[in-house]
Amino acid sequence: MEYVMGIDLGTSSVKAVVMGRDGQVTAAAGREYPVLRPREGYGIQDPLEWWAGTKEVIRRAVDLGGILPGQIKAIGFSGQMHGLTALDGRGRPVMPAMIWEDQRSEKEGQEILELVRRNGLEKELMNRPVAGMMICSLLWVKKNLPDIYRNIAHVLLPKDYIRYRLGGGFDTDETDAGGSLAFSVRDRRWCGRLLEALDIREDLFPEVRKPYDIVGQMTAKAAEETGLTEGTPLAAGGADSAMQLTGNGIVEEGTLCCNIGTASQILAASRVPLYDRELRTQTFCHSVPGLWYTQCGSLNGGNGLRWLKKDVLKTEDSYEKLSQLAGTVEPGSGGLLFLPYLAGERTPYQAPHARGAFLGLSLTQGQTHMVRSVMEGVAMNLRQCYELFPAMGLEGHQSMVVSGGGARSGTWRQILADVFNLPVYRTTVREEACTGAAFMAAVALGWYPSAREAARHVVRREEEPAAPVSGHVEVYCKMRERFNRGYEAVRFL
Repeated sequence: MEYVMGIDLGTSSVKAVVMGRDGQVTAAAGREYPVLRPREGYGIQDPLEWWAGTKEVIRRAVDLGGILPGQIKAIGFSGQMHGLTALDGRGRPVMPAMIWEDQRSEKEGQEILELVRRNGLEKELMNRPVAGMMICSLLWVKKNLPDIYRNIAHVLLPKDYIRYRLGGGFDTDETDAGGSLAFSVRDRRWCGRLLEALDIREDLFPEVRKPYDIVGQMTAKAAEETGLTEGTPLAAGGADSAMQLTGNGIVEEGTLCCNIGTASQILAASRVPLYDRELRTQTFCHSVPGLWYTQCGSLNGGNGLRWLKKDVLKTEDSYEKLSQLAGTVEPGSGGLLFLPYLAGERTPYQAPHARGAFLGLSLTQGQTHMVRSVMEGVAMNLRQCYELFPAMGLEGHQSMVVSGGGARSGTWRQILADVFNLPVYRTTVREEACTGAAFMAAVALGWYPSAREAARHVVRREEEPAAPVSGHVEVYCKMRERFNRGYEAVRFL
């Protein structure tokens, strides 16, 4: 039997799956790691920790599947978007990676935005430069850490560092490059005009490839450290949101995709590159040629529930149990409203200093109300983001596919169905980003003619969706008005 492997370097963990030529996932493994926040506004990770975790999950996935190393015929990649991994001339990190959560470059984001508007680059970038995106972080380093900046020879996005350590070159792909905010999503190349205006060398940036291109082979050293075979082909892979779309089977227009991981996103595919004129949304290249996708990316999602469980309630109850208990509470959480801006906010407000709040607390509410309220707050925020789509020409969606950790919660799926008034499906795929990454490896080997055909062959929806309940829909319509006013009440806190 022949297999491919998909590796997803997420914000809170790295995961690997092994997928057979028949499209079935044989084994999966994961390892968590922290986001370090030594000061307010910092969000950093150690690339060496990523590498250690990647080596571990590769070995574990192969062992769990009872697979011989030589049976892994190629590896594809997926990863958290936007972050800056800066390397010296020998390929060594010169500083911790500044990931998407890092808010130090807020001023640089505004400076770049003004430059973009002065030079009419909106139609190329199609995205708003904000704190945490690679070009903003790189400009911050240039200004504030000049000695380190002078030592930078290469900048990579997070997943590309892992592939480099396994034996790839200094490469990235079209889906992930767009999230750097130094890339013309329209033209699918680095935006030379922007880099020239910022006095940042274009040769720092990696070569841009297709997600299913083979960009390297596993070295002897990496093979020894991972237990795989020297010479195993490495496909470029893509951004986690693009890989999730593909792993969820969203390879055509017409279906919404919602992801609730550490952060959360609402996404829709289109055959032309559409963007919000105020740059409140994000538009990136799809893994399918001739497709783009627009997403509203919130900085808050499962991190809110994790914060509530671990730091506030300090409960040993599982997320599954908390979700089940939240399902016993009526929609609206007894009047309790949660504003989920714990990590600031990107869409629709571009407000890195926004903060979260519980509004409407009373003595009649308890733990289960708070849990449900967090779930509802995340869903309300995503619905608020979705309201931006019709003006862009993105409308007429008939259903939603949900993925990420939040998809495992039946309560959260039902809340989404009621808030969006759409049937909400899960697919039979459980590690969507990893599976999308494995698809890239399979296409690279010629197992499928395209990412679209890989998804059509493998991905199936569960038969029974979470269907909207008319009474619940009415409750959430009224609740959305309160939610929208809530941000204005706390924005200056």
